[in-house]
Amino acid sequence: MSSSERTLLEKLLRRTELIERVGEGIVEKRELTERLDVSRATVDRAVRELESADVLERTDEGYALTLFGELAYAEFRRLVDRFETLDRARELLVLLPAGFEIEPEVLDGAEVVLAERPIPHEPLDRFEELIETHDRTRCYMPVAFPSSIAVLHRRITTGGTEVELFLDGPLVDRLRANYDDELGDALAAENATLRRIPPERGLGVVLALFDERVVWIGVHDDGDVRGSITLEADRATEWARAHLDRYRETGGEITSPES
Repeated sequence: MSSSERTLLEKLLRRTELIERVGEGIVEKRELTERLDVSRATVDRAVRELESADVLERTDEGYALTLFGELAYAEFRRLVDRFETLDRARELLVLLPAGFEIEPEVLDGAEVVLAERPIPHEPLDRFEELIETHDRTRCYMPVAFPSSIAVLHRRITTGGTEVELFLDGPLVDRLRANYDDELGDALAAENATLRRIPPERGLGVVLALFDERVVWIGVHDDGDVRGSITLEADRATEWARAHLDRYRETGGEITSPES
């Protein structure tokens, strides 16, 4: 980053509130002083700073953003919003391996829920709500959550939900040992497909895609859900679809309890 780019970013960050007020419509310095509740000297200094950076210009009616100012500030806001999202998701992202394939733009507009008091089960509640309210669920599950298995079983057997599950080998073995009836019902159902895939060690993620438009990422640590990230942007659904399609290509369909 050049020194001029860094200086511009610093000015945009320092003068965010003034830029947003001008962005609402052309204003005079007096109006800015009143809206920002600062001294006239402070406004004068800020205006001069932004004029010198070509962000602000004087018109016959007052001060307005230049075209460059509008575009630069819009890009700045996108950057700030992305950093805010990353910061909200920090406690979850640090649990994932450094090579986890996800770009920052995938997280745009994310709803981040942490497993904290007073509602530590809220991330799983969100997952199960999405299963209940959508007609199609595609999900990579390296771990089993008892309450979620019960919801999936009910939706498969009585709700008519189309379900495609990607399960790693050790989880299939645990399901056979602890949920043999539920596994048998799912394998017998026409609206459910179960695929066994090679385990991805250290991934720590449950990935679900609902109706090809809502993504749920559950981050777990030794099976304990630490939080979730819910997304609906096109970039996020494309990312989730690519991962689940890869699991479909590499996984073998489970057709009987012994397969």
